[in-house]
Amino acid sequence: MKNLAATETEKSQNTLPRSMGLALATSVVISNIIGVGIFTTSGLLARNLSDPVLMLGSWVFGGVLALLGALCYAELGTQFPRSGGEYAFLREAYGPLPSFLSGWSSLFAGFSAPIAAAAVGFTEYLSFYFPSLKTQGSGAMQGHFLPGQWTAAFIIVLFSALHYRKVKVGGSVHVGLTLLKVSIIAVFILCGFLFGSGSIGRFAPTIAPERWIHLTPVLASSLIFIMFSYSGWNAAGYVAGEIKDPGRNLPRSLTYGTLIVILLYLAINALYIYAIPMSEMSHGQGDSDAVIRVAEIASQKLFGLNASQFLNLIFMGTILGSISAMIIAGPRIYYAMAHDGVFPKALSKIHVNFRTPGNAIVLQAIWSIILVFTGRFEQLVTFSGVVMVFFSALTVAAVYVIRKRNGGARPAYSIWGYPWTPLVFLVASFWILVATFRAMPWESLAGFGVVSSGIPFYFWWKRKNNKQC
Repeated sequence: MKNLAATETEKSQNTLPRSMGLALATSVVISNIIGVGIFTTSGLLARNLSDPVLMLGSWVFGGVLALLGALCYAELGTQFPRSGGEYAFLREAYGPLPSFLSGWSSLFAGFSAPIAAAAVGFTEYLSFYFPSLKTQGSGAMQGHFLPGQWTAAFIIVLFSALHYRKVKVGGSVHVGLTLLKVSIIAVFILCGFLFGSGSIGRFAPTIAPERWIHLTPVLASSLIFIMFSYSGWNAAGYVAGEIKDPGRNLPRSLTYGTLIVILLYLAINALYIYAIPMSEMSHGQGDSDAVIRVAEIASQKLFGLNASQFLNLIFMGTILGSISAMIIAGPRIYYAMAHDGVFPKALSKIHVNFRTPGNAIVLQAIWSIILVFTGRFEQLVTFSGVVMVFFSALTVAAVYVIRKRNGGARPAYSIWGYPWTPLVFLVASFWILVATFRAMPWESLAGFGVVSSGIPFYFWWKRKNNKQC
């Protein structure tokens, strides 16, 4: 009896409590999506597409894909309500190797790279006030560490330390940051259209519609930036094991969070177009690095320099909220893997006092900081984007696998529009991946290289565990 009690105590100590309600779960989705992407990638899109109608249409297309993906994840999450997201779902559908590779890629690309990119984006906006903090200058290209890179690393350390503590502590801060960012973005959009200096004429197409078909390859590869900006629509799945009443709250948090973000994204991109001539948006007013700071340029055009000094602080605050959300979600994957015995056991340890996966949080922070010092913003976006789209598609395909295994029976929560909903997502994802690989082969190869590099580690780990048995 003593050994049984000790086993139960150890199990309890290494189990994450269900302490997240609907508000926190939805805020995790919203803040995982709204981050550095919406304040940076529109300039990259304008550079590639050069047409406001195509640009807005791309955001609509990406939003629909995100919503379709969220519906598919909701079905999987209600059937398997445990932490880990894709890792947990792929394990159920395909077995241990694909699920291991998804978790491996989440650590080395899927979460750590977006965290690094967000920290770099934050520091780029901070350089508006302190020009020496640029992270994309020539020094970084020559292998010298810049003050801005050290600043980005500090931001990662700060928020990792915050979420190392109790979920109740970090969660309350996170919900507040999410409410603040949504409210401020909505006010910025409203004030921009009502009081800003812009032009409705900038919505007129700059490329004849009959020529759009020739831009299909460019459009497809540009969607990698949009899907990066929408990444996070699946965030509630990563913390499903900590959500109260997951059968009810998980689908709602995924759907509500994604819909709110789609509306905000369309509105703020319309505001960018209203405020900035397409040529300036795509070339950053002669400063190539300023293409990243598209929200800063828009605020200058709409309200003048004095207002942009204040608004930049707001943009930076929303980026911090995104960093916070990703630091919450990512470690739950590595915790789940270690709990299953396919990652070092130390990562399954729950902090005795704080009840958080502390070791997993520390590991993620270390790798994110390494990426800050080794990659440029656009490289980080593409590198992580191809991996996220690939595993999202593989996970959505798992809906078919699970249903077939269950004899075609409808689960308690069923996707609207099945079987067409997941099929549309899969076809679009394949199109995006092929076009991105053709347009940016080296960054794409780096992403898939991270995936394949986990294969020998998986078999080494499996052989090691077999010897210990």
